[in-house]
Amino acid sequence: MQLYTNEFTAELKAEIDRSPFTYEELAAMPEDARAIIAEQEAFHRQHPVTAIWRIATAGSQTRLGGVVLPVDREATMLMDDGSYTSVIVEGDCVAYPDGTLATIMTSAGEAFSWRHQGGALVGSLLGNDD
Repeated sequence: MQLYTNEFTAELKAEIDRSPFTYEELAAMPEDARAIIAEQEAFHRQHPVTAIWRIATAGSQTRLGGVVLPVDREATMLMDDGSYTSVIVEGDCVAYPDGTLATIMTSAGEAFSWRHQGGALVGSLLGNDD
């Protein structure tokens, strides 16, 4: 199982900074399209990404070994393996191997929400201090 944190690694920065276009693709574009891309690249150089906050999804594992329970809601995300998983929000539950449950207490708030419930992030606080 791949474990994710909010650590902003050099590898992740390089991936974010890499252009999605090859030189050949850029050369084949109209001049106005290349100008828009150049403008966006200049903006990104002036405002570089310095941190990340990953979205928690069903099946995410907590620092103390809990697992975010799946929920049946319309909001889903496409995963790298081609499967879909539920978007998790503040108030959803985490189950632990000993049978206890904890509620997700914090979220991204209005910055990322579903039906006025803030989306849970990796590192969101839980009711049991996990």
